[in-house]
Amino acid sequence: MNQSVIQKALIAIIVASCLLFKTHAATVLIYHHVSDQTPKSTSVTTEQFQQHLELIKELKLTVVPLTTITNAIKNNTPVDNNWVAITFDDGYHSVYDNALPLLQQYNFPFTVFVNPKMVGPSKLYLDWDQLAELSKHQGLIANHTMAHENLVQDGLTDEQMIENIQQAEQMILEKLNQSHKLLAYPYGEYDDKIKKDLHKLGYVGFAQHSGAINETSELTALSRFPANGIYANPKTLKAKLNSIPFNIKSISPSDTKPMSNRPLLEVSLVNRDFYQSQLACFISGSSQPQKPEWVSDLEFKIASDNEIPKGRVKYNCTAPSITHSGRFYWMSKLFINL
Repeated sequence: MNQSVIQKALIAIIVASCLLFKTHAATVLIYHHVSDQTPKSTSVTTEQFQQHLELIKELKLTVVPLTTITNAIKNNTPVDNNWVAITFDDGYHSVYDNALPLLQQYNFPFTVFVNPKMVGPSKLYLDWDQLAELSKHQGLIANHTMAHENLVQDGLTDEQMIENIQQAEQMILEKLNQSHKLLAYPYGEYDDKIKKDLHKLGYVGFAQHSGAINETSELTALSRFPANGIYANPKTLKAKLNSIPFNIKSISPSDTKPMSNRPLLEVSLVNRDFYQSQLACFISGSSQPQKPEWVSDLEFKIASDNEIPKGRVKYNCTAPSITHSGRFYWMSKLFINL
């Protein structure tokens, strides 16, 4: 076989592999404060925020309304490989003062999740007039519960939780004529019971664990990449914006409440576009990655070597793609250790 034939065969294999592992990967960023006068752990400076917007532009990504992504998932149609959405939780004043002028400059749409009982007038939170102004400049205003209640730990009954969410949605509708049935979980906390209730109500739920999403992602627990505090570095943000969701067949457990202090995560994949040896998982509270145990060619499991700490614990797993050079598969599983 001559060299030309071999080259053509290799090209055909590469093309076939790219088609098999074609990426559909939208990312959603989450911010809180855009200011250098607010807590660093939940803030980006105005300068950092502009760097993020410039990075999105340089990567030639398309910033879309959050509903563009959720509607695609609802309709089981492919999300676009270049889509990214920008979200803000809590409705802080700095979104209006510092973020909005930059978002207007770049002509980027965005979503602000608010707690109606905490809407101003206030030095900290936006008021309804300011939220209405955001609405005029491609801002979607969405539900973050009435007063930032923790839906897992605050002891709300199902009836109280449903009433809370519905009241918040109704107030946003009355004040701003917006109702998108998008809910961001306060503190990013949810469990199977809450997801079930949210599904019945017809809402989409957004968490705070990281990872890209696609049309197969779970609508009641969509992931977002934090982009503030220690996550504000544009170099690491670039990798997240270019991340790809694992093509997951099943994941166990589905609930966030661990059955032990060393919870076992079991994942079954539809296909695999990475080498088994390059899959690494990072567990909150541990400084070193852990290697998962492969059960079969498409199934792996991992448990923490040590007892997990109290509070929100995440198992983050990543692997470099074979067919998409420089891009990483990325998934995160949340546990809430009470």
